[in-house]
Amino acid sequence: MWFGIYVKKSYKQCRVFLVMDVSIVVPTYNEAGNISKLVRKIFFEFEENKIDGEVIVVDDNSPDKTWEIVEGLKKKFPKLDLIRRLGKLGLSSAVIEGWKISKGDVIGVMDADLSHPVDKIHELYNSIRRDNFDMAVGSRYVKGGKIEGWGFGRLFCSKGSTLLAKVFTKIKDPMSGYFMIRRDMVNIDDLDAKGFKILLEVAVKMKVKKIKEVPITFVNRAEGKSKASVKEIRFYLLNLWGYFKREYPGLYEFFKFGIVGLSGAVLNLMVFYLMTRFLGVHYMGSAVVAFVLAATSNYLLNKVWTFNEKIGHKIARKFVQFFVVSIVTLGINLGILFALVENVGIHYMLAQAIAILLSMIFNYVGNKIWTFRK
Repeated sequence: MWFGIYVKKSYKQCRVFLVMDVSIVVPTYNEAGNISKLVRKIFFEFEENKIDGEVIVVDDNSPDKTWEIVEGLKKKFPKLDLIRRLGKLGLSSAVIEGWKISKGDVIGVMDADLSHPVDKIHELYNSIRRDNFDMAVGSRYVKGGKIEGWGFGRLFCSKGSTLLAKVFTKIKDPMSGYFMIRRDMVNIDDLDAKGFKILLEVAVKMKVKKIKEVPITFVNRAEGKSKASVKEIRFYLLNLWGYFKREYPGLYEFFKFGIVGLSGAVLNLMVFYLMTRFLGVHYMGSAVVAFVLAATSNYLLNKVWTFNEKIGHKIARKFVQFFVVSIVTLGINLGILFALVENVGIHYMLAQAIAILLSMIFNYVGNKIWTFRK
């Protein structure tokens, strides 16, 4: 332990305090049956491995009075701290709030339900302090790691979530809630994850490169109820969408352009069918009206949503440009379709799929550099 000065970027002030080896944040909500045992195990692990560490419990005003148990434990464990929040505000925000008051050179997090092996704390810590990794993750999905007590459904969801995260990180267990990271790697002000998955938020936004995955055995909780829910799945998907926008802005914009194009195709077919079937309009006339309405819808949605322009900004001129690109795109689509079917001999359905993809790329690029040029 040594005296030091740490400048918190968001507070623009210096605080002098005792700098510790490691700070572990434990978010809690209704963990009265587990928290006492966990705290005792963590401080025993610190003592056994000569680690100068603190534990920060961040409790969301648990109805079972988890916070009250922690208050009682503070008398025996001076390096135990408590943040009691007046509302169920979520795990990720709890971790961020705990890190803000932490004093460790290394900061970390673990679950309160005893599912994470406490005896791996020293290995995670030494991976950073001794082996010079930037982050150490307690991993269920590396050699030697495993999960006990999970059913097929929960395992399927975990594997599926992990697969989706592979787009953003090489960590084999990015859903882990048990990890440590060097404090100087983290800009806390840039973290705003919702839900449970704070590790993915940190790995993506902090651009962590040197990562060690330590195998752990994850066991199902013995006391209390799991916090997993449909709400957490929604938060996770929203986080992924945010990372996609942040990490791949060009692809994100193209993806939005594609969604608008799909909506236009649906509108086109609906108008075409309704006019031909119920209004008795000749199918050629229906096709023209459907095309114009779909193109108009696509233009307005792309203007406001995809390319973030004000609706009234050069609306008439840009509509003409968009319409011209759409007409040329239609010609390219038909040309590719004809060539693939008549000259290459590809089935017309596959040929149309290829033609749509290629012509959509032209449509996007044409509108990006001409219609919606910044």
